[in-house]
Amino acid sequence: MSIKNVVLGAVVLGSVVGGGIAVDTVTAPEASAACYGSVSIWKGKNNSCSSARHWDAIKNKDPRYGKWVTRGNWSQQTACWANVVSYGMTARS
Repeated sequence: MSIKNVVLGAVVLGSVVGGGIAVDTVTAPEASAACYGSVSIWKGKNNSCSSARHWDAIKNKDPRYGKWVTRGNWSQQTACWANVVSYGMTARS
């Protein structure tokens, strides 16, 4: 594996991770960001949002989403996905 391939792979991975984080911050307003918590690669808890769901960004694939859940409930993935590059929660009003 050449240095060029390693650097290119790091740039692509950084772009995917950056894009995944941007999805969360663009979709979820600042005021809503604290309404969920206990987020892991597998699940996240909706503490006080009207509705929220968990997501996994997967390398070279479409993101995978958990179900939308109401306050006090957990949104979780339906399977353990390979090549997850980032994960988080998204709230909707």
